[in-house]
Amino acid sequence: MNVPLVITAIVVGVAVVIGLLSRGRTEMDMEQWTVAGRQFGGVLLWVLAAGEIYTTFTFLGAAGYAYGKGGPVFYILGYGTLAYIISFFILPPLWRYATRNGLVTQADYFRHRFASPWLGLVAAVVGVVFLVPYLDLQLEGLGDIVTTVTGGAIPRDASMIAAFALVALFVFTSGLRSTAWTSVLKDGLLITMVLVLGIGIPLHYFGSYAGVIHAVNHVHPGFLTLPGGSGNLGIAWMISTLLLTSFGFYMYPHAFLATYSARSVKAIRRNATWLPLYQVLLLLLFYVGFAALLVVPGLKGAQTNFALLDLTRKVEPAWITGLVGGAGALAAMVPASVIVLAAATLIGRDIFQGMIRPDASAVSVMRVSRAFIIIVMGVALYIAISVPSVIVNLLLASYDGVTQFFPAIILSMVWRRTSAWASGAGILVGAALALYFVSSGHDPLFGLNAGIVALGANVLVTVVGSLLFPGHPRAGVLADYAPDPAGPGRAGQG
Repeated sequence: MNVPLVITAIVVGVAVVIGLLSRGRTEMDMEQWTVAGRQFGGVLLWVLAAGEIYTTFTFLGAAGYAYGKGGPVFYILGYGTLAYIISFFILPPLWRYATRNGLVTQADYFRHRFASPWLGLVAAVVGVVFLVPYLDLQLEGLGDIVTTVTGGAIPRDASMIAAFALVALFVFTSGLRSTAWTSVLKDGLLITMVLVLGIGIPLHYFGSYAGVIHAVNHVHPGFLTLPGGSGNLGIAWMISTLLLTSFGFYMYPHAFLATYSARSVKAIRRNATWLPLYQVLLLLLFYVGFAALLVVPGLKGAQTNFALLDLTRKVEPAWITGLVGGAGALAAMVPASVIVLAAATLIGRDIFQGMIRPDASAVSVMRVSRAFIIIVMGVALYIAISVPSVIVNLLLASYDGVTQFFPAIILSMVWRRTSAWASGAGILVGAALALYFVSSGHDPLFGLNAGIVALGANVLVTVVGSLLFPGHPRAGVLADYAPDPAGPGRAGQG
């Protein structure tokens, strides 16, 4: 009997049951399906945010990046913490505005705040474009995890097809609630496995964490400093990447769904306060990657992403390997569910209703959104199975792309002149430059993360354009989002 296979299957099966049962007796209208009726308190919001943030890319990528790059990996510790600080200040006013005006997507904000359906359409299209490769990443990661931990007992394509069916099923049925409740299992298992591996492996082989560092420095001098094993990721790259990724952290469309689902401002701020604890887990994964560099040497290129899995299979019993496989599968399925929900909702609400059928009923919009769950998942699955190499460059540009929403959102909160035309032009210019720089191999550019250069061009276009063509009066300032003076109404909580 393939023990890792059985345990991984049990974990995934339990997660799917939780996802299906999460609906309960709730009647699924558009607001319940997409943002869970805006009723998530601190605990559920915390696990939901962690569920969508700490994905298979984090689970495998943190250890793999430590294995392959060395010193540059430490940027991952910094940008998440900076992003949580930023979220403490910008997410509460966004939540208040969304709650007062019934917004459920990121593109809704652009459409309503700027009184511009076409800008909502631009935001929706750009959002979907950069969500699909991120979804594809989760499917590919899951396929690789399941195949590796089961010793090839389940082919990569078969595991991705199974994930496609299971994720589509419980998101179609329960919407964001399925993601939140499944995240409870995912986070608990993931934390446990990271603690087991991150504490056990370094101490077993090297006696202490200092021993790991000493051994790596002895075998690979300079590996743990910049530029480490990368050759070109120096201090300028580190600083620019920290800025870019912290600005873009909450700019993914599915991050807006999580924010909108909060019960109150207090829940959002508590979330920002406690989420940095997860960064400790990332540090443990770095040590696993450093240990793997010495225990299972020789991994090159994309193989470094399997450093954690290869090390686990070599040193841990089969049942631990199975639990790691289950945790890794959930680290793919949970974010995949909220990503596809966000993409499908953008298409149904902001493209179909926003531009094609403005008079469409809420029922029709929900039907279209549900149908596009299957379509979007199907496109990502096709790419993952048939032509994964086609999206490699787009995948690298995904973070750079969604960060281009940041200037328009921030400026619209602090500067009344911010205009729809300038914001739209800035987003398109920034996204196009990000795609070009990454796809043409110009990243880093002048020693900087190419995305920050694209972001600078975006800011320039948005500011100059807004000076030349002032914005709609609805584009206001941060003070406009203050709590209601009348007292503890729902929109003014916290």
